[in-house]
This record gives sequence, structure tokens and C-alpha cells, in this order.
Amino acid sequence: MTSKALSYAEDTLGVHSVYDDAVAFRDKLDKILTDLSEARDSRRDIEMKITDREMEITSDQRSKHPDMPVTRWDKHIKESFRDDDEMRALREQNFKVVGDIEGLEFDKQMCETDIKIGIARMTELGGYLQYLAAVKLGSVISQPEKPVKPTTGEQHDS
Repeated sequence: MTSKALSYAEDTLGVHSVYDDAVAFRDKLDKILTDLSEARDSRRDIEMKITDREMEITSDQRSKHPDMPVTRWDKHIKESFRDDDEMRALREQNFKVVGDIEGLEFDKQMCETDIKIGIARMTELGGYLQYLAAVKLGSVISQPEKPVKPTTGEQHDS
């Protein structure tokens, strides 16, 4: 049989559900952080591939146009990067990964906020439960004791 106080704490205040929600948000945050780490690794990998491809294109174009003036070269190499299909695909992958990272960062902030709210609620509930315990203790202490009959040792109502 559950007491009224326990029922009130569980059913009305939702003491354990607040804790369970905070643990669920922590688990969700762990997954988000793992996904974020993987996305950052992917971005670094793509950025390395972009750098390597830029070097390949630069080397190839320099061998084709060794005497091109510097001002013309700068414009030409930028056009070569833009016109290269592999470079375009790598940049598209990079844009997608950067977007994923931004989304995961937002999800991370929301989870952290939900955890902070859960912690604040648990702290509030802890204080409230301490208050209720003090009120209950105060009411028990302030009630007068019932007199005891000397012959039987039983209490009687006055």
C-alpha cells in the first residue's frame, strides 16, 4: 500500500518522471555528441580531399600554362577549381556536412537546456519536499499527547 505522501510526490509532482526525463536527455545528448564528432571528422576528411584536389588542379594547370602572367593565372586557377566536377562534388559534400554540424550544435544546445531545466525542477522539488516534511513534523510535534489510563496502559480520547 502506498502512502498519500508517496502518491502525491509520484503522481502529482512527478518526482521520478523529472529524473527519468533528465536521464533520457543525457542519453540523447551523448548520441548527439557522438554524431557531432563523426560529422566533424567527415568535414576534416573532405577539407583534406579539397586541398589535395586543389593541388592536383594547380599542378595540372601550371604544366599546361607555364608562362601565364600572375594576374591572369589567379583568375584562371579559380575558374579551373570552379569548373572541376570532382571539386564541385567535394564542395557540395562539405556544405552538407557543415549544415549537419550546425544542426547538431543546435540540437546539443537544446538538450543541454532541457537538462538544465530538469535539474532546476529536481532542485525545486527537493526544496518543496523538505518544506512538506518540516510542516508534517511540526504538526506531529504540536499535537498534544493523549493521556494514558493507569490501570490498562491504553490511551483514551479526552
